[in-house]
This record gives sequence, C-alpha cells and structure tokens, in this order.
Amino acid sequence: MKRRTFISTLAALAATPALPATAAAAPTTHITQHFAKAKLLARCHDRASPEMFARLMKLDETTAKGVYAMLKDRNVIASGMDGVTRALNPLNTHCVPNEALKARDVAQISSDVSKRLRKMVRKRVEEFNAEHQNDENNLTEEDESPPQV
Repeated sequence: MKRRTFISTLAALAATPALPATAAAAPTTHITQHFAKAKLLARCHDRASPEMFARLMKLDETTAKGVYAMLKDRNVIASGMDGVTRALNPLNTHCVPNEALKARDVAQISSDVSKRLRKMVRKRVEEFNAEHQNDENNLTEEDESPPQV
C-alpha cells in the first residue's frame, strides 16, 4: 500500500466524527438540486425513468434513482397502465409523441369535427324553421285582416 494513500485514509477516518451533520445529508441536497429540472423533463416528455434522467441530466445512477424516487414521492409521476411511468400533469398534451397515439388523436379530432358539424346543421335547421314560421304567421295575419277600401 502506498504511504500517501494510507495516511489520507487514516486522516479521513479520524476526521469523520468531527464533520457536521449537514455533511451526511449532502446526497439528499444533491438530489433536491436536480428535482426542478427532472420535474420539467418528466412533464415535457410525459414519461420518466432513472435511465432517462441519467442520460439527459448527465447524473450518476444513484442520483438518478434518488431523483426518480423523489418525483414518485411528490406525485409528479405515476406508473401507467402500460407499465410506463408517466407524468400526472404533462405540459404538452396536444402533440403526438409517437405513432401509437396518432390514431387516438385522429379519432378525437374527427369526433370533434363531427360534433361541430352536427351543431352547425342543427343551428341552420332551427334558423330555417324559425324563418318559415315567421313567413307562415305573416301570411295568416294578412288573410285575417279586413280588406282596406
């Protein structure tokens, strides 16, 4: 063993009891520093995993897992029906993140369009009926009025 390594290890062991309690809580503080960015990433991507945080935020594996656990504890993410962890309040709900959701979005759009068309047709029919009722009322009033001399 090298003398320098041995002496630094021995000094570290001797100094450990003298460290303040906040030094022991440093990993938690380190995780909370990354919480806001991880929350934003999870909400933007509408999915989350420790591997994703490690890759995008350039974190080590234990920190990424800690951030992931904190997001779950604070109800930012939850496991979905398909086994993928999803954000409970995603930021971008109107985009099509992958091919699987395109069919659902197209069906929703066509449903919305058909509802709007039905509403427009119903409105036009009511206007048409109202106009014809007014015309019929005008005709019957003219028939009932006495002739003017």
